[in-house]
Amino acid sequence: MTINDDEVDFETLRGLGERIRTLRTERDLTLTALSAMSQISVAMLSHIERGKTSPSLKLLNRLRVALGVPLASFFDPNTDRSGEESVVTRVEKRSKLSFAQMGLTKELLSPPGRSDLELLILAIEVGGGSGPDPWRRVGEKGGIVLEGRFELQIGEKTYVLEEGDAFQFDSTQPHSFRNLAQKETRVIWVIRSNEVS
Repeated sequence: MTINDDEVDFETLRGLGERIRTLRTERDLTLTALSAMSQISVAMLSHIERGKTSPSLKLLNRLRVALGVPLASFFDPNTDRSGEESVVTRVEKRSKLSFAQMGLTKELLSPPGRSDLELLILAIEVGGGSGPDPWRRVGEKGGIVLEGRFELQIGEKTYVLEEGDAFQFDSTQPHSFRNLAQKETRVIWVIRSNEVS
């Protein structure tokens, strides 16, 4: 998939870059130090922090591990977390991260903040998925297909899930997914981390 300017939300990129910069500076890390910890070049980190480029899921995961934060930290924290927002996420306040190159949008359902449990909706475009390389993460993942058709590969096994089918697995196993439908596929995705790294 190719990316064009129509698919890029520059405000979202700027906001993501600012959140990453804030997380880095809160930890008293220089770009060089974060580069060494995440194995991402200083130039790429600078572009990400300035909202000039959209990081891939792989890069965000490296940043998440290096900064010691859950994925939810990268979403727009548009709530005050003091009242209802610490428990409830209203539909109009959900934060999204879009990965146009992969045909994937992640929408945060959980209240933003530090938690071992994250709930998301994945919207996967026709031909979209998690990318060519499998993922691993300490913890568990699970979910349910809301609409569309979804291929989930875990280790050497491949599963085809239809609307209403659910899954759960140890996410330390290499895994990947892709949309098999000729329309957008939507999946509720649950992540439970045993540790942040």
